[in-house]
Amino acid sequence: MDLSIIIFAAVALFLSYRLFTVLGSRDGHEPEEGDRPVLRPVGAEQDQAEPEAATKAKPLPAWAEVIAEHYRAFDVDDFLSGSASAYEMIAQSFAKGDLSEVSGFVADDVLSSFQGAIDERNASGHEMAVTFVGVETPEVVSSERDGDEIRVEVKFTSEQVRVVNDSSGQTVEGSAEAVITVVDQWAFTRPVKSNNPNWTLVATTGSA
Repeated sequence: MDLSIIIFAAVALFLSYRLFTVLGSRDGHEPEEGDRPVLRPVGAEQDQAEPEAATKAKPLPAWAEVIAEHYRAFDVDDFLSGSASAYEMIAQSFAKGDLSEVSGFVADDVLSSFQGAIDERNASGHEMAVTFVGVETPEVVSSERDGDEIRVEVKFTSEQVRVVNDSSGQTVEGSAEAVITVVDQWAFTRPVKSNNPNWTLVATTGSA
């Protein structure tokens, strides 16, 4: 037999043996099954994370329970932030003398009262400017069901700059340099059976 064939056969046998020892057995460098790293696509770890325990709903304040009894979709935070925004928007519209943007959120008799004050101001040649410096979280004074409506009384405390000038630009009321604290109490209503989330301003007490 050719000597070269014997040498190649011996080399092949040796390589086969080494391959078997590496792939067919464990040595000190190969991790146990439990130690093998688990590979996941990027972001998979977040996707497979255990869901956090559901946050328990905060108990409603007493005034809100009255509303939620008739309006299941009622949200305290949404109402407070929405009423603060409505207060600021309506007050600024009154100061500018243009109620067109807020007329849909104000009852007819209140709108008429606002417009009467604007007409009187215009007749005297006066102009009013209001700048809001800050508005505190509104405080609900009372809430109740009034016939077919839910009625909520809200107190607003804000820091404002208010000034009224005459036709020549002279200040006749307030000051463009002074920040004052303004406290108003407004009443809002909405029909008990309505699905419309909007509230209507039906009464005002205070400086606005």
